Amino acid sequence: MNLDRLAATRWALLYGNFTIGCGVMVTAGTLNDLARALQVSVPVAGQLISVAAVVMAIGAPTLAALVAGFDRRRLLAFALAWYAVGHALSALMPGYGALLPVRALTMLAAAVFTPQAAAAISVMVPPEQRGRAITFVFLGWSVSSVLGMPL
Repeated sequence: MNLDRLAATRWALLYGNFTIGCGVMVTAGTLNDLARALQVSVPVAGQLISVAAVVMAIGAPTLAALVAGFDRRRLLAFALAWYAVGHALSALMPGYGALLPVRALTMLAAAVFTPQAAAAISVMVPPEQRGRAITFVFLGWSVSSVLGMPL
């Protein structure tokens, strides 16, 4: 792989993780507004955060085993598309009862994308550069924790 294409891939994976991170973290930053809009208590609205965490924690290793033979480029693209559609559907949900399962299904895409992004970049660089490359891709999550949280 030429260096320009590798650099573009690294940035694309970083941006993918940034997008995933923003979608995960926006709930915490807007929790009071969500609770008010959904007409539920803040602790109940907070379950949107909990379900996301549980789905990603259980889904990442489970789904990694299930998608091991898939073409990684297509899998990453599909996961981001699924994530975008899931968020669009979330915005259309009429209430909390409909939103919670849609959020859970959307977070399955996050559980696929993030570990697969790390795996993808790790096979594109020489062994001595893997740590640096994976760290770069995961900067997307770090940046999303700063820029993705509503002020």
